[in-house]
Amino acid sequence: MSTEADARILIDKMLEQAGWCITNKAQVSTEEASADGLADYLLKDSLSRPLAVIEAKRFAIDPYSAKEQAKTYALMLNAPFVILSNGREHYFWDYADGDARPVMGFPSQADLEKRANTKIHRKGDIRQSLALQPMPHRFFYKGEEIEVRPYQLACLKKADEALIAGRRRMLFEMGTGTGKTLTIAMLMKRWLQASLISRVLFLVDRIKLARQAKETFDDYLRDWPTEILFGGKRGLEGQIVVGTLDTIASQLGGNGFGHGYFDLVVTDECHRSIYNTHRATLGHFDAIHIGLTATPNPGELHFISEHERRLVRNTYIFFDCWDAIKQEGRPTFEYGIQSGIKDGYLAKYRIYHAESVLTYEGAEWEGEEIKPGAWGREVESEDRLRTIIQEYYAADAERAKLRPRKTIVFAVSEKQASVLERLFNQLLSDEDCLRIAGQIKRSPAEVRQSFAKKITCYSNNGNPEPIMDEFRYDPLPLVAVSVDMLDTGYDQKDIENLVMLRPTRSSIKYAQMRGRGSRLCPQIGKEEFIIYDFVGNSKRFNDPGERYDKPKLVGVAPASAAAKSGEAKEGDTPEPKSGEDYRKGVRGDFQLIAEGSLDDEIRAREIILVGPEGLAVDRKTYRAEWEKKVADLRNSDPAVEKIFRGEALSEEEWEALARRLNSPRHFFNEESLRRAFEQPSGSLSDFIRVALGLDRFLSREERIEKAFNTWVSEHSSSINPAQAQMLRLLKARVMTGEEITMRLFSQPPFSLWGGLTRMEQLFGKERLLAMVEELNALLVA
Repeated sequence: MSTEADARILIDKMLEQAGWCITNKAQVSTEEASADGLADYLLKDSLSRPLAVIEAKRFAIDPYSAKEQAKTYALMLNAPFVILSNGREHYFWDYADGDARPVMGFPSQADLEKRANTKIHRKGDIRQSLALQPMPHRFFYKGEEIEVRPYQLACLKKADEALIAGRRRMLFEMGTGTGKTLTIAMLMKRWLQASLISRVLFLVDRIKLARQAKETFDDYLRDWPTEILFGGKRGLEGQIVVGTLDTIASQLGGNGFGHGYFDLVVTDECHRSIYNTHRATLGHFDAIHIGLTATPNPGELHFISEHERRLVRNTYIFFDCWDAIKQEGRPTFEYGIQSGIKDGYLAKYRIYHAESVLTYEGAEWEGEEIKPGAWGREVESEDRLRTIIQEYYAADAERAKLRPRKTIVFAVSEKQASVLERLFNQLLSDEDCLRIAGQIKRSPAEVRQSFAKKITCYSNNGNPEPIMDEFRYDPLPLVAVSVDMLDTGYDQKDIENLVMLRPTRSSIKYAQMRGRGSRLCPQIGKEEFIIYDFVGNSKRFNDPGERYDKPKLVGVAPASAAAKSGEAKEGDTPEPKSGEDYRKGVRGDFQLIAEGSLDDEIRAREIILVGPEGLAVDRKTYRAEWEKKVADLRNSDPAVEKIFRGEALSEEEWEALARRLNSPRHFFNEESLRRAFEQPSGSLSDFIRVALGLDRFLSREERIEKAFNTWVSEHSSSINPAQAQMLRLLKARVMTGEEITMRLFSQPPFSLWGGLTRMEQLFGKERLLAMVEELNALLVA
């Protein structure tokens, strides 16, 4: 039978991992005497003043049950914090502000001392401190006087109320264009001024979004330094750190960020972060967690993907917003696109739906069948794209006469985007070319050659930013053909047309694409935008946008109702069937089929796609070439040499290195490297460091174990010792990576402990089912 001494062995180890010197009595004393007994541990600050009492319990005892005993010791010893632990499960308790909460590890001395000092500067408790901070109403932002909108004030009030009530995790759902980043900046300023927090981590999934956030914070929060953290060695951070999840994940533990380093962690577009390693990264921090998203649950849109249902559910669960009884999410604050339109803060929109025969029925070509879902991926018809573009020009003709409209075209692939760019320029009528030239004061030749431009990750030799700036700030181009570059995190108010040529089964993806047009633009009088949908996305998700008259159909299925009436009816839109091999039968000599396209045999060998032409490279070969490339660069590339020496790279150095690597003949980039090395959260810095022998990747088993331990930590507040014993049995099965089913609990070793009946008694049937579903989600690592 385990004893408290066994637990203390683990506690000592965890204290050492957090940087405490357990043999230094000026830092850590044991069996500290108080009026009511002996405190197991007393942690002290740099001046040997009490910081926290640790109450140790043996493995079989839930440490949460020792709350009151530990609090008595803490009050007697004048320690502001309590830590409860049995060596395996741990709780941190700021008993003046809320209840004990599960944590993954112990804070360092510096982080604990920082928290104590922050509390000293408060004026009263959380409610009293916030009451002294007036709500913002008007302020100057980026040179303009801004009036805070009612829904932003409502969000701040909801956040304050949640914090006062002891809530540590919150989820804000705000539609694209409603100012999520500025709203969270207002919240951060209030909480910083109230001495509720002192350090903030703002997480994004792309460096471009990090720069946008830093611009906002540098302006509105200029009194609190903001720094973007790039890969490589940690440098000096500001009070506000902005970074990608991958970068932060590489900076945990050891000399990296401790569990208590940040007081507030804000995760932007959080629905993309609550899975696998990233969930463990978020769970590492004992902080107030706020998730920001425009589309965790698209609300008025219908889910059609079980994967998305699970993704959204897991997002709500992580942020403590899931109603298990009603099986629905309840965000801390919600203000969607329809509310924004109704209140006049977002542009209203209309939808133009048109169908061509080729798009919806496929084609017979040289005796071979081309299925509808293949367009833009493995094969493309110039006739199809000509028909669609001419239909777009005709439908938008009257609106275009008033002023040229900035337009985003969502394309499927790099190859399709190249054809679209050429055809949009070529098919622009002479009349329109001359009219636009006069409107924007450019020559007709400039309009003809630059009316449309492709913006993909391969544009401008892998540096698309200058073209994006042209599209944003210059009269030309008017049309941006995008492949996964402008569908999320891109803010441009004067976008008035969205052309959908990329089908998607993701309601979240569709909502993100739609959001590119949702901002108002008073400078040009924009109050609405139009979605030109040629692939049936809006019908697929039952988008409630107002219809843009009855669309003229480019082509209809011969037997459809639309063929007889000339009008589109609900249900006419055919959906590509999932799971079909759209490449089957497509001949390799068709002019728009990219060189190196996949075939059935290579697919079975787990090929990866890299480069603008979709080059096929075997995974093993790709890994070997990558390691050889990095080894060659170690002595010839200054940036790689700096990484090897453990020095930090500047933003410009990282961008230049990424461009050098993402070039013929292998096109090394994060996406391809992640697939090749089967590391879904690896960053470019990680792959370089591993190739240099400075680090190693976690195995799939290690990633699963980390995710499982995070899951247990998150649920430890509601797990009793008997349940913990069964979870330890379950962990072995989780580590195999096999799917967990209810049938498992009727087999050894569970059958030796009462089997399924015992599990249902311990957890309850509904909770057990939910637990199995959550654990299966963790296995997708």
